[in-house]
Amino acid sequence: MNRVVVDERDLQPEEAPPRRLVDQPRTGLRELGEHAGDVVGLVRDVMEAGPALGEEAADRRVLVRRREELEPAGAHEKRRRLDALLGKRAPVLDSRPEQSLIGGDRLVEVADRVADVVYARDRHRRDASQSGRARRQGGTVGGMGSELPLPPHVDLEGVAEVRRVDYESRFREAIAWASEHGLPPAAEDGTRTCLLLVDAQNTFCTPGFELFVAGRSGAGALDDTRRLVAFLYGSLDAITQVVVTLDTHQAFQIFHAPFLMDPEGRHPDPYTLVTPEDVAAGRWRVDPGAAAVAGLDPEWGDEHLAAYVRSLAAGGKYDLTVWPFHAMLGGVGHALVSAIEEALFFHAIARRSQTTFEIKGWQPLTEHYSVLGPEVLRGSRGEPLGERNAKLVEHLLGFDAVLVAGQAKSHCVAWTVEDLLADAPEIAPRLYLLEDCTSSVVVPGIVDYTEDADAAFARFAEAGAHVVRSTDPIAAWSGPLGAALAR
Repeated sequence: MNRVVVDERDLQPEEAPPRRLVDQPRTGLRELGEHAGDVVGLVRDVMEAGPALGEEAADRRVLVRRREELEPAGAHEKRRRLDALLGKRAPVLDSRPEQSLIGGDRLVEVADRVADVVYARDRHRRDASQSGRARRQGGTVGGMGSELPLPPHVDLEGVAEVRRVDYESRFREAIAWASEHGLPPAAEDGTRTCLLLVDAQNTFCTPGFELFVAGRSGAGALDDTRRLVAFLYGSLDAITQVVVTLDTHQAFQIFHAPFLMDPEGRHPDPYTLVTPEDVAAGRWRVDPGAAAVAGLDPEWGDEHLAAYVRSLAAGGKYDLTVWPFHAMLGGVGHALVSAIEEALFFHAIARRSQTTFEIKGWQPLTEHYSVLGPEVLRGSRGEPLGERNAKLVEHLLGFDAVLVAGQAKSHCVAWTVEDLLADAPEIAPRLYLLEDCTSSVVVPGIVDYTEDADAAFARFAEAGAHVVRSTDPIAAWSGPLGAALAR
């Protein structure tokens, strides 16, 4: 028996000629009577009638093109269902891609003399993709009314693993995923949404690394990562672009132990707080050798330190904190969490959207929690210690909504949002804080910044920002996203 393989996408319906009981379910050969000789076989409840190529049919036609004869039998003109293929009269082809649709794996094999009916066993991926695209493009926000499934490669239980991302495989999978789910290029988004992802690096998010943000639960950043990864994949069509900040440090910086010493020349322990009173009393001073490495005249070291801690206090900032070495440039801790890096790459390919990276924290003479600027802008003699990131503020203002997640809620997230609202208060109604994708710095018995972080989020909410959860449907969020879906 000759077999041919045709691409299912080439199959076009034509106006069907009259048939003899072929479209009726539950029909058997014994019911055909005088027409039984015209039927060559049965496929479940569907008769497969018709001659082979070049043979004359009962209606005097001669088949010359097999493709034109391949069509769904009995398609309902409104509901588009194939009742003739089913014992139960349930829809087979519907506008929702979640249903089992007509078609196979893009290819269907047609045996000789089976030219009138194609029985498709699996989902018709092309129609699913087109249906998904139409559903998402029906509103101005795309697919934010429904959550996309997780791609097969995602393992939420393995987000703590530090590994190499298989970019080539993810590239090909993302292209296919976008086609299957009808994901449009980000440039076509009617409502433009930015995810501002703060310091989602191993040093903060992976247990066992230098400054793992445990929160009060002890697993804060790890649980945040699971929710964030699920949100990223589930909202691929909702996120136009991702802006990622990377905390970036080297050994000799004002908040690292080698920079400071006590009168006996001993360096401070991690999490030591250096207050204006401590510096005035001589408890801490700048190590002259470290000052030179950091580009500070050793004779100005103590003057710089005293002016710096006074500026922090006057600006309502945290006291100077001696942090463990973390986010060290070139180290594994500086890298993004592997599962997050993979999700961002997948998003970039699937949505044709370049991820933007913002480096912060490398200036040696000031802390730099916020991506929008250092804690102190000028030194004791007016010299610049860093500058504001006005370009990023302008970029964020170009979006209809800005979502914020990352680590730590009490520090880099809080101060980034604080600066953003100070520089551009008009962005507040468009600002969404994913409170279940961020945690506070807590070191039992030493420091606990949970209450400070909660108070900061309360201030942001009073200013007009929306505090939301990633596990809630975006369609249920208030503000411009919900309004866009309602249009």
